[in-house]
Amino acid sequence: MNLKKNTFGWFLVPSLLGMLVFYCIPFAFSLYYAVTDNSAKRQFVGLLNFQTTLSQPVFQRAALNTAVFMVISVPLGMALGLIVAVFLQKITHFRPLATILILMPLVVPSGSIAYFWRVLFGANGLASEVLLMCGVPLETVTQMQTSMAAVVVMFLWKNVSYTVLLFWSGLNLIPKTYYEQIAIEGAGGWQQFWRVTWVYLMPTTFVVLLLSIVNSFKVFKEIYMLYGAYPGESVYMLQHYMNNQFYALNMQKLSSAAYILFVSVSLLLLLVFRVQKKLTDAYN
Repeated sequence: MNLKKNTFGWFLVPSLLGMLVFYCIPFAFSLYYAVTDNSAKRQFVGLLNFQTTLSQPVFQRAALNTAVFMVISVPLGMALGLIVAVFLQKITHFRPLATILILMPLVVPSGSIAYFWRVLFGANGLASEVLLMCGVPLETVTQMQTSMAAVVVMFLWKNVSYTVLLFWSGLNLIPKTYYEQIAIEGAGGWQQFWRVTWVYLMPTTFVVLLLSIVNSFKVFKEIYMLYGAYPGESVYMLQHYMNNQFYALNMQKLSSAAYILFVSVSLLLLLVFRVQKKLTDAYN
């Protein structure tokens, strides 16, 4: 038994070493750049780089766009995922076909997704041509091509499938007897949802919330494939800012922006955990 445990532990060593070498050590070393200046002497400047980064209008715009995108896409994606999961659980006919269609985006590569949305929302895309034929002004169509709405739709199309899968798993873990008992008491469909489904789905909901927040920061790849390193002002994200600082070899601004993002996300996730604990204690 001990031999099996030791063997399993040794299998984890390559992964832990890879995480240490390629993630932990570079992230810790980047603090050196964040607190030093850009001169040859590398003098210690404290929080000056952080203050400079926070005062930059381009960083402020990128942070605002990232926050707006997350506030819109995360709740909307969770709501759509829950609705679709409940719908899949209720239907009896064509469930396998509906499941395949809904989960299809999970197996589609990001490059194919970006190309699809470029064909749909690009300068000569299908959506643009249809809007122009319907009499929408060219200026409006041009603005819509690089709007936050297009990015949100692309994010939802890619990530709602994963949310549906998690909610569906959580729904299947709720015993049917709970619904039968509350139905005997005279509760309708809406009361059954709030008093049974929502209560027992709460742990799954917080897992989906955490993963949705993390996934919202991964949308940069698709935006970069669609609009390049310098997209429109409305879709310029923090990832664009850090990517451009990397190409400019400005390690001070890059490192300070990375730590600002790290602290912000950490505080947000900490808040989510505290809310989860309070709600769990309240229902228990």
